[in-house]
Amino acid sequence: MSEAGPRRAGKVASAASRAAGAAAWWAADEATRGFAAATLETLDTRETVQRLARRYAALGNAQRAGHLFEVEHALSFNQAAARAGAGVRAVVSEWAAGGSQTAAADLLLVDGGKTVGAAQAKLMASVSGTTHQLRRAHYTGMGRLVAGDKVAAVDGLLGRRLTMNPDGVGLADYADARAHLTDSVRYGDISSQPVDLADAHRHATDPEKWMRGRVRAAAAGEAAAAAVTGAAVGAAAEAAITAAGQLARIRAGETSPAQAALTAAAAAARGAARSGSLAGLSSLVRTAGRAGRLPAAFGGGELASATASAALAVAGAGLQFAQGDIDGGEFAARSAEAALHACLTWACGAVAQTVIPVPVVGALVGGLVAQAAGTVIIQGLQAAVVIARGTRSTGTDTLEHELLAISLTTGLMATATASLGPNTHTRTTVLPALVPVRAHLTSSDPARALSSLAALTADHAGVPLHLTPEEFDTWMTGPDDFALVLDPNW
Repeated sequence: MSEAGPRRAGKVASAASRAAGAAAWWAADEATRGFAAATLETLDTRETVQRLARRYAALGNAQRAGHLFEVEHALSFNQAAARAGAGVRAVVSEWAAGGSQTAAADLLLVDGGKTVGAAQAKLMASVSGTTHQLRRAHYTGMGRLVAGDKVAAVDGLLGRRLTMNPDGVGLADYADARAHLTDSVRYGDISSQPVDLADAHRHATDPEKWMRGRVRAAAAGEAAAAAVTGAAVGAAAEAAITAAGQLARIRAGETSPAQAALTAAAAAARGAARSGSLAGLSSLVRTAGRAGRLPAAFGGGELASATASAALAVAGAGLQFAQGDIDGGEFAARSAEAALHACLTWACGAVAQTVIPVPVVGALVGGLVAQAAGTVIIQGLQAAVVIARGTRSTGTDTLEHELLAISLTTGLMATATASLGPNTHTRTTVLPALVPVRAHLTSSDPARALSSLAALTADHAGVPLHLTPEEFDTWMTGPDDFALVLDPNW
């Protein structure tokens, strides 16, 4: 039997042993992925609403409401499509690339680059005026979108117009308008939410305030879906953090306390990713990373503030270690817990980067968290060294030794992580995107490194590690033998 045979068998067995844990993530992601996509659709609409508010600030509220009415329907349709996993999207002609404010269709339905539907929107208080506008010949065949509380009255007036004179001029136009009259944009089972006239006018008084409300509502819906499938996620996060502290205490007796803190944090993150214990939070983390905030399960707050707080906790522990108030094991435990509390988010985000439960996922997650945790610990120790020197603490040399050790280890972790992953999407797309992140890890601004990781999570969340079964097979049968366990304590 060739060497390739045992290696392939080992890969298969190792992957199979992780399948049960990965099933938890599969179930949670199926339930939350649509909500996450709907939230991102909402976030993507913010710029359009900001542009709309600026462009029509000088107009009367009724006119501004008409333009916002189109965006409202496009947004609610796209949210519904995202939750359903459908590819069709509603596009407002005015705000599309190369779009026009005078196009016959105010909204287009696009699926795979092909236009599959169109609608003209009319938001008017007058029923007769609305009816007159809707019957224009250049709207023939497209949907006629009106306010939810006006559709019945308009339909009634169109019906009466059709009975007045069977041979009258424009009869076909009235018939077409009535046939396509609607209070929502529809495509198959997907539809937008009706908007009443008074609500449209109220929203238009402050479009950006209305948009902020939509963002909050979308995020709340996503959070609720994540909570249903991962109700114990907060406990799981705390369990991982506690485990990291306990492991760090043990490893501190075997290696440098700072190195023990970093590797324990990496191991805890790797285990969380492999077990699927944080699955319920993965989609929420994608949105939180894009917004630059930590999810509530991790204490909430801005990424920069959380990172600074973690570094401050490491600095405090470092000073106590230098002054002999705590031993190396306690310093390692407190550093690991503080760093992982700020960085475990990336374990959740990186979990969403694969749809195939192979062990390399856990290793890649551990590497990401190790680099981020290493940065936090470096920053904390730098602050501790400065304070120790200023106060002439006897343990300054010890802190400087720890700082050197953790700096070297963080660099090695970056190199090790870069070598992980099959020669497909991960190696060609995801790992190259880590280059600027690794550059930031050696800077004096740890928050910038974590912000880069947030952008990476937002860009690549939900993209399969292997885009096709063929790519997976290529990796499985390939000659390369990847290190599937990332453990720098060799």
